[in-house]
Amino acid sequence: MIENKDQLIDIYDIWYEPFWTQIWFKGFIIVCISALVAWLCYFLYIKYIKKPIVIDCAQIAYQDLDNLKNCKITTPQDSKNCYFKLSSIIKHYLACRYHIIFTQLTDKEIMRNVEPYVSDADARLLQRLLQSMEFIKFEYELVAVEKLEKDIQSIREFIYNTTLDQAKEV
Repeated sequence: MIENKDQLIDIYDIWYEPFWTQIWFKGFIIVCISALVAWLCYFLYIKYIKKPIVIDCAQIAYQDLDNLKNCKITTPQDSKNCYFKLSSIIKHYLACRYHIIFTQLTDKEIMRNVEPYVSDADARLLQRLLQSMEFIKFEYELVAVEKLEKDIQSIREFIYNTTLDQAKEV
């Protein structure tokens, strides 16, 4: 029936082409290499060029204290709000400085947790500040602006002392 064997090839004229020679595979490889090069460039940029920004806890606390100086106290509620902000500034500073969550602690818990990190004089100063603030925060006492400024100055002193203590350790 079949006279020439070449005729069979004509019937089955589908030639197999390997996938690595097809255009879709070449496009896929180009996309993968481009993504790899982009990731590598990004990694090198983050690692060697972009320097992390170091935020000083003391500077943030000083800025917040300066903003709090503009607090107007006309009612007992105003003094309560100012002293809650003052307490929040201390808690955030301590949390940032010593890497312990102070923001969810009461004033007595703060004193127990901060004693190992600060000197005795600074601990007494902080305890005195927290006690005077506690009375104002919870008793609705109207505070004079001079007392607020004095407390802000005492907190600045505490921050300065703890910043110096940390600089001595390094």
